[in-house]
Amino acid sequence: MKKLLVLSALACTAVSVFAQGTVTFQNLDAGAGIRSPIYLLTVGGALPNGSDTSLRAAILGGTTGTPFAFVPGSRTNQSGTTASQGSLSLLASPNSPFATWTTFRTGTAGGFVAVGSDSARIVPGVDFQGTAEVQVVAWSGGFNTWAQAYAAWLVPGSGVLIGASNPLTLTLPASATDPNLAKLVGLESFAMVANIPEPTSFALAGLGAAAMMIFRRRKQ
Repeated sequence: MKKLLVLSALACTAVSVFAQGTVTFQNLDAGAGIRSPIYLLTVGGALPNGSDTSLRAAILGGTTGTPFAFVPGSRTNQSGTTASQGSLSLLASPNSPFATWTTFRTGTAGGFVAVGSDSARIVPGVDFQGTAEVQVVAWSGGFNTWAQAYAAWLVPGSGVLIGASNPLTLTLPASATDPNLAKLVGLESFAMVANIPEPTSFALAGLGAAAMMIFRRRKQ
């Protein structure tokens, strides 16, 4: 009886996984008009090379309207200075559920993700033919999740680089056999950047130090 219950639970889990829609994690697809390399430090600059396995990329996803990640200075066409980790989930491959990140390709293909033929990623909570929100992120430091990389980046001077693309709203395939795969059409290039305090932060720190000095002099 216990074995039957276990098998039933596993079967239900398998069905729930395969009932969720998938998106293709690929930032280079000539047929779909996608050519959006990821850069280091500034868009148009150096390209991350797969020979450095501490440089990683991943794709986040979830239901539409979920807060997405924002990294000041990562995209050239963005506005705003308040960083955010976002609430989108790190997506996994149906074939390798724990391989949620990937390295980059090498040589002249640097800047493009090294997913090979395993580019499908499951979007949790969004069934086939549903609408999902997705976003590509990248980081340095060999962290295994976006949350870990973001937390490390928050420390000024850590040397960690992170970046986040523009969020995309995609309609997922109608079924597991639907040839019309959801691709990252509209994806824009972005850069992995360091956490550099705003000039206003330096100014506030200076004012704070000056106030402390004045306070100490008055006490003397």
